[in-house]
Amino acid sequence: MFVRNWILLCLLFIAAVLCTISGFAQDSGSAKMGVNEAASELGLKEFAAAMDGAGLADILNNQGVLIIGPGSFVIFAPSDEAFAAVADVDMKAIKENSTELKRILSYHVVWNDGRFENISELSSAKTMQGENLTIDNTAGMKVNGANVTASQSYDNGTIYVIDKVLLPKTASSQGVAEAANDLGAKKFASAINSAGLAETLNGQGLMGFASLAGGPFTVFAPSDSAFDNAKATLDAISKKDAGMMNLLSYHMVDAKNLLNMTETNSAKTMQGDSLAVDLNMGLVGSANILKSERYANGIVYVIDQVLVPIRLTM
Repeated sequence: MFVRNWILLCLLFIAAVLCTISGFAQDSGSAKMGVNEAASELGLKEFAAAMDGAGLADILNNQGVLIIGPGSFVIFAPSDEAFAAVADVDMKAIKENSTELKRILSYHVVWNDGRFENISELSSAKTMQGENLTIDNTAGMKVNGANVTASQSYDNGTIYVIDKVLLPKTASSQGVAEAANDLGAKKFASAINSAGLAETLNGQGLMGFASLAGGPFTVFAPSDSAFDNAKATLDAISKKDAGMMNLLSYHMVDAKNLLNMTETNSAKTMQGDSLAVDLNMGLVGSANILKSERYANGIVYVIDQVLVPIRLTM
């Protein structure tokens, strides 16, 4: 009897070990793929180096922001040969200027918050830089005349290899106010500009030094109709000391305050109070999230209500 029980215990131990090993194998097999790994799979050394130089890789991996509902990137990445063939601009000088490099690379990135199933369905698409790309899928996909030659999915989107570096027409980049305007939250955009918050949300630190900047930021921008519906409340808050600054800051969350998000289902805002967020239902506080847009230092969600912290109702 003792021998039989001992053999049974040994078999159970071996089975447990095998299950553990199998679990480890499954974990390693389901390892996540970031944008750098996807670029490496496609042999995009120049593009990967440019992403790192511009500080864009973390953005394209959705690090530091809340992603609520569907959301993914479409990246048109020039091949190494495309980078080498650029003659219109001094790419060496651009690579040494991280701000300019980020602007140009952002012109190669489209954010999809669920508005389309496949980028090939569109004839044009707005980029993270702010300008539109022209898409032609009549005989193989072309973007601003550049041919798509390969593709690779990664955890937060898809990279399409193109045979040309795309250059935006303007020297500007889309900031948080421009993104909010484009989403139909013009009154919120005007408010953050008036309060001097736009520069902070755009990642412009003291004296313009990026190294002193914060973020990235998740910004909840009430729609214009939400502002209209809350006019009486807003008028009362605007009469309080720093009332509008506190109200607007309650709609903003930076990267460091998302650390406990998975445990608490709430995030501490820039104003200081916590805000309930339901990732599954697409709710922030009691407001519904309508749509979103990425900008260089974060993400803007349009919501259908103005969020008011309790301290401002007293």
